[in-house]
Amino acid sequence: MIHEKLNKIKTSYMNYFGIRDNDLQIIVTDDMYSCQKKYGFTESDIRTLSEAAARANWNHVAACMKYPKSMDEPFTLIFKKPYLLRVSEAELYRLMFHELTHYVDYKEYARIHNLKSYRELFTNQETVLFQNWSEYHAERRGYGAYLKHRHGVRLKFDPTPRKIQIMEEETLKNMLYYAEHYTNTAEYGSSRQIYFTMHLLSRISIWLQILPYQVEDILTNQIFKYKGMEWIKKLLYLFLKYPTLEQMDPHFMEMVRIIAESMTLEKDEVFESAACLDALDEIIF
Repeated sequence: MIHEKLNKIKTSYMNYFGIRDNDLQIIVTDDMYSCQKKYGFTESDIRTLSEAAARANWNHVAACMKYPKSMDEPFTLIFKKPYLLRVSEAELYRLMFHELTHYVDYKEYARIHNLKSYRELFTNQETVLFQNWSEYHAERRGYGAYLKHRHGVRLKFDPTPRKIQIMEEETLKNMLYYAEHYTNTAEYGSSRQIYFTMHLLSRISIWLQILPYQVEDILTNQIFKYKGMEWIKKLLYLFLKYPTLEQMDPHFMEMVRIIAESMTLEKDEVFESAACLDALDEIIF
């Protein structure tokens, strides 16, 4: 039953975006940690934690994408079965759209840069910026699908009272949580802050196109009045200016400038912070 739902959602995504999926496999498992080790690179290819620490890290993961060792092997999307069985269909849409977008982004990045192996993603510092942008792009599509199937929200300008109510009840609270808990403290470290910032920006960008005046007010007068939040707004406007990977690709170094200027970091420190997520495993959540 759950496989049928996932395949239905996958077909919906592929048809809508005009994507062929002849190099994609979907796995549903009870044990995310053990399952993900079967796909992608071997332990000798990556930096790993102890097994106990790695298993603990995987407890919170509901879905992930692993790219192949060679360009002629399939990508793998892995989903945690216990989580899928207890969540709404709208959440299934969010997860599937999110992971499929990573799949599309990585294939497109390889095409643009004529990569011969996905290992090349880790030989150039700039690809770290692409990976973080893909997190924004994936959650943007995933969250858009969630809003459509949970609330029937059309992703276009629509300042009706019902849309404002939905934003206030669900998303404004979510934006406050992401902004205050993750981006305004060092509780989770700089790498996790960047990860969650990408998710925050994806949500803001969706509502900005539905309720531009209300969201501009939030950006101007509420949580984003803090001096330390200015770089997040600058990143948001950069992403909105270049919405596709092909448009954004020449401008990834602008991300470095924004973060470095706003956080008084050297460029190498920005790359180091952004790359921390990939030090545990070359995987996309």
